[in-house]
Amino acid sequence: MSIIKKTIQEESERVWIKFVNGDKGAFTTIYNSNADSLFSYGMKLNSNKNFVKDCIQDVFLDIYEHRKQIATPRNIKFYLFKALKRNMFRELKKERKKSSLPEQENLPFFTEYNIETKTINKEVEKYQKNLVARIIKELTPKQQEILYLRFTKGFNYNEISEIIDINHNSVRKQVYRAIKKMRKDLILNNITNSGVYSLLVMFN
Repeated sequence: MSIIKKTIQEESERVWIKFVNGDKGAFTTIYNSNADSLFSYGMKLNSNKNFVKDCIQDVFLDIYEHRKQIATPRNIKFYLFKALKRNMFRELKKERKKSSLPEQENLPFFTEYNIETKTINKEVEKYQKNLVARIIKELTPKQQEILYLRFTKGFNYNEISEIIDINHNSVRKQVYRAIKKMRKDLILNNITNSGVYSLLVMFN
């Protein structure tokens, strides 16, 4: 672990411990640092804004009520993403009034793309944006979600496997297959291999 990551993790742990001990300011810090990111992710799983907001609120209410019983997360963002995915799945199951729901990998994943690069010509930007949107939408919803968590949110393969609840090796294979397809399509459209990764982190 790098010094920077270690410092961030230690600070995160200190904030969490303060929160557990009843520091409302620490709870506010945790909420403000993660709410927007959680909303962005939630909206890619379900387009109902009120539903997503309610699920996020439930997540924070739950951790507040059970803070004494929750072990200090090694990564607060990862813990919250996993909790939100689980909560959304549970609430959708209730709404559909079924005893069982298809596996989480069959939930839709909605993608919107923003390229905010000031160093390229606007026409090139528009072309790349449309191209990336088209190519990524040809991927499976599961591949789209994995790429989003990996390249936009920075989760590692182990964390993604827990959030999505699939095997660690399956996550790697999905990333490999998706990148391979994107690389092939982008090369055919005169975008270099290195452009694959830079473009991936530009969608939110």
